[in-house]
Amino acid sequence: MGIREKTGKPVETVSAIAISVLVAAFFLSCANVQERAGVFLGKTTTKPQMKKYVTKDASFVLYMPGDWRCSEAEREGYRELELSDANGDYEVVAYFGRDFSGGDAVAVAKQFIAILGRDHSDLQIADAKVSAEKNRLVFDGTYSDPQEGAREFRSWASVGNDNFICSRIVGPSGKLESKKKELLTILSNVQAMKGAFEYSGPAPVQESLSTYRLSDGSCSFKMPQDWKVQEIGKTQFVAYDAEGYSFTSANADCVTPVLGLQNSPIPVSDYLVPHEALKFLGEQSGLLTKMNVIEVNNRPEIAQAIGHVYTVGKVTVEDFLYTCRTKEGLAAKGYTLGFSFDTRLGTNWSFRHLTVIAPEDKFDAYTPTFAAMMGSYTIDQEWARNYVAQGQARLRQMQQQTSELVARNSQEIHDMMNAAYQERQTSQDYIDYQRTSYIRGEQDWVSDMEGGTVYHTDSWGTKNTATGENFEGQPYNYVNFTGQNPKYNEQMTSIDSRQLWEQHVR
Repeated sequence: MGIREKTGKPVETVSAIAISVLVAAFFLSCANVQERAGVFLGKTTTKPQMKKYVTKDASFVLYMPGDWRCSEAEREGYRELELSDANGDYEVVAYFGRDFSGGDAVAVAKQFIAILGRDHSDLQIADAKVSAEKNRLVFDGTYSDPQEGAREFRSWASVGNDNFICSRIVGPSGKLESKKKELLTILSNVQAMKGAFEYSGPAPVQESLSTYRLSDGSCSFKMPQDWKVQEIGKTQFVAYDAEGYSFTSANADCVTPVLGLQNSPIPVSDYLVPHEALKFLGEQSGLLTKMNVIEVNNRPEIAQAIGHVYTVGKVTVEDFLYTCRTKEGLAAKGYTLGFSFDTRLGTNWSFRHLTVIAPEDKFDAYTPTFAAMMGSYTIDQEWARNYVAQGQARLRQMQQQTSELVARNSQEIHDMMNAAYQERQTSQDYIDYQRTSYIRGEQDWVSDMEGGTVYHTDSWGTKNTATGENFEGQPYNYVNFTGQNPKYNEQMTSIDSRQLWEQHVR
């Protein structure tokens, strides 16, 4: 069977059941609002005795009954958290990681439902609802287990700001409803610690580095003592170790199709911006294949600085992050600072880059070392002066785009990588705020008339967080409250964006 969206068009199925109506309808259609919303703080007569627990990798802090068990596992691309009671009858399961779906909660849910379906061939999905933005999803399901018998579950998926969370509560068929309060309380109190989303691997590595100078004296840089170097030309090299880590400075010349060359030993292509150039040249040489770009940052300020010296054509500068395959077939991750130099003749162009690469699951931990290595790259000034004196003006261009700019921007490279980590943490905090508010059935509102005062709505009513005033019952509870200020004639603004959350809640 299937469910259709309001358009009437079928939606791609999740284990044969499609996704339809808005997730807001889930709360509005509940017969028991408190149980659906998961708000049970101080309102139950059978409140379980909870204990604080920190997972083994210190990625999560949570509260669970004293006789429950907790396990944390690191998978490829995400972390898995499983909690269960002493008998294994009831479970709380959550998956946390970097968003691979482009903001599609359905795609995230499908991945983890597929994992569950491999072990339970009779898996069935029902009552699936998705938000209008496709970034939040809730659905129910059933399956049978050889040891535990018939099982039922409720699952949520949420994506935003490059992260995803997929969670579910599980119990014996027909008994989940009676335990839902306790399970949702446990789930809503899982807190991700700083760094939980940032790595799927070991802690950051800062290795001891020593200086290496090319044999022609053209440049120097720092690298770990056990690395080797292959010199490939003036100011160019590949520094590497045996485990797939590398630091490269290189350039390539290309001709354009306008020359009509056949079987050219030089790569033939129209002018390409840096991330496209690296992909093209990597495929041509076989040194880097299956390149999948994660992030591209255009650097016009650097291009403008180079343009004062390089005056024979346009210049494009980018730094970008990507995954790829090395010539040895290793799944890798890389970061490149790339420069594409065009010419006004339109017959040729060139590409120069500084690149660091590591095994995909180890790259993030190695970024502090990579940042130090890239920042240490320097063209020897005496060698440059001698080279320029011989009439090689192009070296001045190369010196400008590498030695001066990379040295000047070494701290910027470090700050950029550090900022990426901090951004992931902020994204994690915001998505955690969305998740817990969603499960608990809570909403925050901003009053402009009261100078940005925040009102907090839950299942019992609305509270002015500045004065502590409470407004209980309808129309002030979570389901019925529409944002009308209880004290003034004002329609308040719902805090449903990261910008408002950072301004008023964080």
